[in-house]
Amino acid sequence: MQNKFKYIFYVLITILLIGCSKEPKPISYGEDECEFCKMLVMDKRYGSEMVTDKGKIYFFDSIECLVGYLENQKMTKADYHSLWVSNYSDPGNIIDAEKAIYLKNDSLRSPMGLNVLAVENEAQLGPILQEFGGTQLKFKDLSELVREM
Repeated sequence: MQNKFKYIFYVLITILLIGCSKEPKPISYGEDECEFCKMLVMDKRYGSEMVTDKGKIYFFDSIECLVGYLENQKMTKADYHSLWVSNYSDPGNIIDAEKAIYLKNDSLRSPMGLNVLAVENEAQLGPILQEFGGTQLKFKDLSELVREM
């Protein structure tokens, strides 16, 4: 009987540890709802997510919804564990939002109209910038753009 309780105890601890993971999760496009605008996250080039310190994940249908949520909730870096954005050059795969390189160009339409995309590095940015032009940005630049929307 004691072995049974030990087993149950270990299973519960394992579930708790796994359930509190602070790792991002793949976005379920067409199923996950944007925490900010409540639309379904549809476009694999623009989705984003926030992981809280407790491991809760919030999904967003665009970079501007993620930034808008942070602004609206008056969140600082101390209020979350990590932020992730879709890699425009590798749709469906997410990258660290604070390390990403951003490009603003109105001919590349994002779901909510700010028209900002993210890539992981300069090698991915180069061809997009050469073809479409635009303004290169960093994550810290996005708050001002969202406030101006």
